[in-house]
Amino acid sequence: MRYTLLLLLLLLPSEVFSQTSDTIQPQVTVEAPSEDVIVGQPTTVLIKVLVPTFMPSPPGFPSLEQENLLVRLPERASGPVSESVNGETWSGVQRRYRIYPLVAGPLDLGTTEMTVTFADPDTNAPIKASVPLPPITINAVIPDAADDLYPLIIGTGFEIEQEIEGSTDMQAGDAITRRMTARISGTSSILIPPLIAENEDPLLRPYPKEPRLSETEDRGVLSGQRVDETVYLAQDGGQTQLPAVSFRWYNLSTNSVETVEVDAVDLTLAAPKSGPPSTEKLVGYVLWGGLLVLVGWAFVRRALPRYQAWNNARQKAYQASCDYALAQIHRALKAQDLSGAYSALELWKQRSSDPQGYSEFEARLAEIGSARYAAVSAQKSPDWSRAISALDELESSPAKPAHSLPQLNP
Repeated sequence: MRYTLLLLLLLLPSEVFSQTSDTIQPQVTVEAPSEDVIVGQPTTVLIKVLVPTFMPSPPGFPSLEQENLLVRLPERASGPVSESVNGETWSGVQRRYRIYPLVAGPLDLGTTEMTVTFADPDTNAPIKASVPLPPITINAVIPDAADDLYPLIIGTGFEIEQEIEGSTDMQAGDAITRRMTARISGTSSILIPPLIAENEDPLLRPYPKEPRLSETEDRGVLSGQRVDETVYLAQDGGQTQLPAVSFRWYNLSTNSVETVEVDAVDLTLAAPKSGPPSTEKLVGYVLWGGLLVLVGWAFVRRALPRYQAWNNARQKAYQASCDYALAQIHRALKAQDLSGAYSALELWKQRSSDPQGYSEFEARLAEIGSARYAAVSAQKSPDWSRAISALDELESSPAKPAHSLPQLNP
């Protein structure tokens, strides 16, 4: 079908573009197929724009994209063209579209407009106009032998390959992966239907992945593939299978319907060793747990004050004991604190009921004081080790404490 449109352009305002004369008429030609096109097979639509001068900028060709239609621009889809119009040579640009209808029936590519800019023959000033295109319709059909095919698969080749990852002897919780790859030639991979049906088997829990489609084009002939993948998780014991897959498709090379099949995969599932607890048991566990928490809380609340009181009394008794005084002496000696050592010794004397044996320790402290405060010429280094040895002897003396620790259970 060839549409030839000779249109008088309506110009934009004169402050932007120059006015055209009534004799300037760009020529727009649209060529579309008049014969029927098989679903999924390519056909060509050509749009050509000619002007009497030249185009300072390319025309705004439409995309023709719409639902149920694949539109491809072949290699070198656009290019210059020139023709003789009324004895004069007109130049312009043409664009070739490769169209693939995906459903049967008439497909209206719609009425659209093109923006054309060309030079005025007299002034070379740019003239810009919107040129409406006529309706373009393509009629897509299905071969008679393929009328009852569902899903509709038409091409020159179609095959399916299956891959299984994982053991077919499964325990509960084991996983197996089914991957199916369909390859089609002579049409787009969009026409390949889903390869793995939804699972309704209670023994298996499916985790399907998003299908992966790819497509190639060689001189206008499309080919592609679709990859579907599902991971199945075993839920219980028993015998089951991943079902067989079968598709009928129309072969354009033989003009006949053929069948492609993939075998089923038998699975043996072992029963789980122990099932999850029942709802009744779970409720019982929760109730018993709550009761134990309540009893523990009541016990802590009752016993904690008594324990704190006992621990405070024990700390006070220790701080009033000879042992505490001896610990303070040790701390002062380690810090080489002479004043602190004397103070802690006096505290020990007060708390010991029969203090004795401390003369040697006092003598060592006196030596340290003498060495520390002697004249510079006679100054010696204080010997703290002898004082620590004397303190060890004092600790082993049979002195009796003035206060004893309280009993643990009064």
